[in-house]
Amino acid sequence: AVVSTQSTGGVIMSLHPQESAPLMKVIKAINDLTMRLVYIILWYSPIGIFFLIAGQFAGIEDFAEMIKQLGLLSATVLGGVAIHFFIILPTIFFAFSRRNPVKYYYNMLPALATAFGTSSSAATMPVTLNCVEEKNDIDPRIARFVIPVGATINMDGAALYEAMACLFVAQVKGVSLNFGQIIVTVLTATLAAIGAAGIPS
Repeated sequence: AVVSTQSTGGVIMSLHPQESAPLMKVIKAINDLTMRLVYIILWYSPIGIFFLIAGQFAGIEDFAEMIKQLGLLSATVLGGVAIHFFIILPTIFFAFSRRNPVKYYYNMLPALATAFGTSSSAATMPVTLNCVEEKNDIDPRIARFVIPVGATINMDGAALYEAMACLFVAQVKGVSLNFGQIIVTVLTATLAAIGAAGIPS
């Protein structure tokens, strides 16, 4: 509802630029203030994330076995993400844009580093916008529409991780899933990732 409302409002404002000029100034001011607030939160988020993880580790009984299981889960997730990141996405990018994906990735390094450090697509958005507009020469009108939408609903890594995590929990609890149940789990995890907030969880 929020996305459709904002999209409709943006279209109407673009059709009547003179009447919407005062509102545009207010929106830009709110956007600038929000970006500054996000930058401040980024500086303190590692402390909060550390204590969240420490609390989870404190409740583990068989630490060695859990580390082994988590290691296998991490290797599986990282393998899937690597295939998606290094093969599937560059192929799609080159097929539609005919541009060098390596150069594009290089220009996006600050955004990738911020995303890795914060685990939040929403917190990374200001850096992503800067990289896309300034370094990769994407039209700001396109970037400022696509990136906020993509940060909310285009969570490929989250969908992959959530599907793997569901299967991991099932194996830890000794629950055997057949092929149909695995497919349902993957589809449900994908839909859940679309609706998930772009913040660390």
